[in-house]
Amino acid sequence: MSDFIIRQAFAEALDLHKREQFDEAKQIYKKILSVDESNPNANHLISLIYMVEGKHEDAKKHIEKAIEKEPDQAIFHSNYGALLQAMGKIKDAIRTYKKSLKIDKKCFQSHYSLGVLYADRQEFDKAVESYTNALGIENDSPQVHNNLANIYSTLNNPKAELHYQKTINLLPEETYPRLNMSNYLIKQKNFEGSKKILEELIHADLATEEVFNNLGITYKGLNNNEKASEMFKEALKLNPKYSLAKKNLESLPKLDDGFHLYQSPTTDDD
Repeated sequence: MSDFIIRQAFAEALDLHKREQFDEAKQIYKKILSVDESNPNANHLISLIYMVEGKHEDAKKHIEKAIEKEPDQAIFHSNYGALLQAMGKIKDAIRTYKKSLKIDKKCFQSHYSLGVLYADRQEFDKAVESYTNALGIENDSPQVHNNLANIYSTLNNPKAELHYQKTINLLPEETYPRLNMSNYLIKQKNFEGSKKILEELIHADLATEEVFNNLGITYKGLNNNEKASEMFKEALKLNPKYSLAKKNLESLPKLDDGFHLYQSPTTDDD
């Protein structure tokens, strides 16, 4: 292949890759590697496909070839960290993400991934630092604001509300940001605030069984057992097997003893 043909092949493969036509893209990367087995970009990109396919050893072999050829590419190290994380090698992943940041301190992906790992390990100070660094690079990331808010909520830190609201502003047509905000407000016994945010979802036709369940808890907090019962039943209409709503409905007279809340997820945009 001439350099021109290789460039054309890369352009075609990248287009297929972006459209998630992985088999077709992989075949082109393989053709490029059959001509130049050390090509760093082809090795890097084919490793990403192997990661998606769960073929970790194949992915590892190719990403290591890419790094060997171009060791100063921060994104190579960052994606290697993601692979190690997927393989359960958490300490190695952390070291690799940090290595990518020594090369490029503005590598958003590495800051974000470190935030996820530290939060999973309940090293909340480090997680907050990593997410804050990520926001310094990309302040409009709803995933970072949501995950940072989840940590602050766990710590009963009022900054949670600020970051949940930012997530809502960035994703106004998504359910989970308001649902997560309602979780926090319920924990703070701000039932009027929770009611307002959940009713916004109902009016926008974005309500789920989790929304009605939280609204039931909210009404219980407002000492309105009748409306609480109605909301739990609405949740069960949407999903008759929804165990949290069942438990809450059955224990309604003594719901003060413990709420069964929907658990806020940690987002990860793979």
